[in-house]
Amino acid sequence: MEPRSTIIFWQPIASPHQEAFLEAVAERCAADYGVEVILGVERDLPPERSAQGWQRPSHKHLKVVDISVPANHATLAAHATAASLHVFSGFFSHPLVWAGFRRLARTPARLAIFSEAPEQPWQTGWLKRLRGRVHAARWARRFAFVLAIGGVGCEFFSRIGFPREKIVPFGYFLDVPPLAAAASDRASDGIVRFVSAGQLIHRKGIDLLLRACGELPATGWRLDCYGDGPERPRLEQVVRTLGLADRVAFYGVVSNDTVRSALGQADCAVLPSRFDGWGTLVNESLAAGTPVICTAACGAAVLVSSARLGSVVQPDRAAALSAALAHAIARGPAQPQDRAAINADASAQMSATWAAARFESLLTGAGLPLTSLARVDS
Repeated sequence: MEPRSTIIFWQPIASPHQEAFLEAVAERCAADYGVEVILGVERDLPPERSAQGWQRPSHKHLKVVDISVPANHATLAAHATAASLHVFSGFFSHPLVWAGFRRLARTPARLAIFSEAPEQPWQTGWLKRLRGRVHAARWARRFAFVLAIGGVGCEFFSRIGFPREKIVPFGYFLDVPPLAAAASDRASDGIVRFVSAGQLIHRKGIDLLLRACGELPATGWRLDCYGDGPERPRLEQVVRTLGLADRVAFYGVVSNDTVRSALGQADCAVLPSRFDGWGTLVNESLAAGTPVICTAACGAAVLVSSARLGSVVQPDRAAALSAALAHAIARGPAQPQDRAAINADASAQMSATWAAARFESLLTGAGLPLTSLARVDS
């Protein structure tokens, strides 16, 4: 009997942004090939993430293992034959994931990376790239492929020295249900509703968004901001200073379901980040049939591939952001037929099911056919 095949994802936490994709992979691999898919995580969802409205994933097809327990870590690392594929996230900076990689690096096991680019501020970005180049020089040949999150992820892994043929543009993919009638048929009062969601920190660029809103007409639009953070008092003061209190509202931390409901009633989402490794608000908005404005510094900007889906502007440019907002106001409230088309695009090219199928084909394309990974009883 050949060793039983296994696909193991090593990650710092079980992220709700990867829940749907990993579930789809696990279900597909179990049903079609008898391959078990396991998620090994260093820790539970941290309190700061829960405080941002993140919810603990609920996995049905995926086995989740706590690798902070030494015996569990050793058990996963023991899947060291060529029948197993190990996919690492955050292993440059998370010790237990890194330890798993080091134990497996010199075995016949097949290895891959699934990762965002790190934030690279001018003070420390050079050090992160240098460390990345050191790791790439030593280990890049050991990886079958890199699932690089968004355009910024592809750029990062290329810059640190991973061969371009091993870098696969990827992302965080969600379930995309059919558009609810309540969203597609929302009655319009002529007001264009913008929604933004995320931490109120400098990197997220809400200060730029408010400055951009200060250049808009005094009527015909409103902005709802979901999320909290240390910049909230200053941002609320900016709203008062710019005279926007009747058009801009802050709602604090709410559940992800509340954000998705708001996106379904909005006319445009806005993600003005100075840097975002991905930016799930883009997925969520398009899944809700709502166009999105984001910056080129967001990994998920790659999803905004046509004018129907929204627009991409340069980061840290309030004037460019204001022009995009003004264009959305001039276009008017989103129409049911446009929402349906956006939702259909998201379902066809951005869903967890689509991503799982792509992952499977990637294994074959990289010389890792699942048929050879499947268990063979003899």
